[in-house]
Amino acid sequence: MIIHQPEIIQKNGHAILHAKIEMAKKRENFPEHLWYRVPERFAPYLKVQSDAFLVAGLLAGMYFKEDIEMRGTVSPRLAYHLEEYQFVLNFRTPDVVHPVSIQYEHLSPLEANPTGVGTTFSGGVDSLFTIWSHLPQNQPNPNYQITHGIFIRGFDILYNEKDNYQQLFTQYTKQASEIGIDLIELETNVVSITHQRLNLSYFYGPLILSTGLAMSGLLRRFYMPSSWDHYTLQHKAHASDPLVDGFLSTDKMEIIHHGSIYRRIEKVEKISNWEVAQKILWVCLEARFKEHSWNCSRCEKCVRTMIPLYALGVLDKFNTFEKPIQKNREILWYARKFNLRSNYLSEMFPFLKRKKPDMIPWLAATAILGYLRYLLINYLPKAVKHGLRRYGYFVSHNDAPDAYENPEVTQLIRS
Repeated sequence: MIIHQPEIIQKNGHAILHAKIEMAKKRENFPEHLWYRVPERFAPYLKVQSDAFLVAGLLAGMYFKEDIEMRGTVSPRLAYHLEEYQFVLNFRTPDVVHPVSIQYEHLSPLEANPTGVGTTFSGGVDSLFTIWSHLPQNQPNPNYQITHGIFIRGFDILYNEKDNYQQLFTQYTKQASEIGIDLIELETNVVSITHQRLNLSYFYGPLILSTGLAMSGLLRRFYMPSSWDHYTLQHKAHASDPLVDGFLSTDKMEIIHHGSIYRRIEKVEKISNWEVAQKILWVCLEARFKEHSWNCSRCEKCVRTMIPLYALGVLDKFNTFEKPIQKNREILWYARKFNLRSNYLSEMFPFLKRKKPDMIPWLAATAILGYLRYLLINYLPKAVKHGLRRYGYFVSHNDAPDAYENPEVTQLIRS
């Protein structure tokens, strides 16, 4: 596997940082190029350093068991830590990814002195909590205060969902500006590396971190918002946590995994009275956007987010939920999409005991019904599940093999 020297294209008001990926064997639906596209005003911060492409492309090498030849410049610090990084990923998922050797053409730090501090700005609980934690009123050290946010197009929102992305980007930009954060619209196809190969909910870490590394000329520090707390990480570690993410730091960019000391329900409580979160919070799994709301209020993630907000008496301040909980019994909706593999019930019961104990019987009923539903769904024959797809069940909006590719950008790079 060869990762070629990156190049930069500027056209039609955008700048594209891209590199060709050449596999030893032809791989079906594998991207010919990896790319990151940003508005033209951020073009000066794109550098032809190969760090971002190595961090994202390494997953392909480890999955296909292909050694990697880097034809570009890589940070010495990043290169030094990749042996241990690969060991940890293989140690955790030995049947999925495997260590490979990496041959470097040139090792050298980036020739730039970035000054910004960034993180992802997805509008979710984890992202907003990290941003809230690093506002001047919560983080007195100016060296650690966030100056830039990256809102990724091509991760939670696909390229063909332009209207949905624009709806959020408009709102996010306004709120980010009011708290002194410059929001970067960044589109990428890096998820094409893992799509229909690796479990994205496990291997999302290096893909997201590569977007920060793509802005290496701007950011000297990048926070990765935690998805899992230390209680959960005791039982199931992922490819993004406080141990592994720091290995992907470079000589000029420090990567910090932030927030694992807090459980998700604690994060919700921390941001529950923050006006920015009340205006833009987006957690929905269904991607059913309305004009003034973008949380369906019925999927598993919506309901488990609304429960603590309702218990705190602030849910009515969050304008982005289509049908917010108004009565205790409405938390039974949680049973519809209950996932036994998640660990959220263990933190919900103690929280409700402290904040709103009259909800506990309803949550107990939800857990029982949800468990029964989980068993039913889990043991449905594959043929039955396939038949139900015609009615909209077991269907994902990103099922297409090329779901994470933008033909316009691909054609531009080829030409």
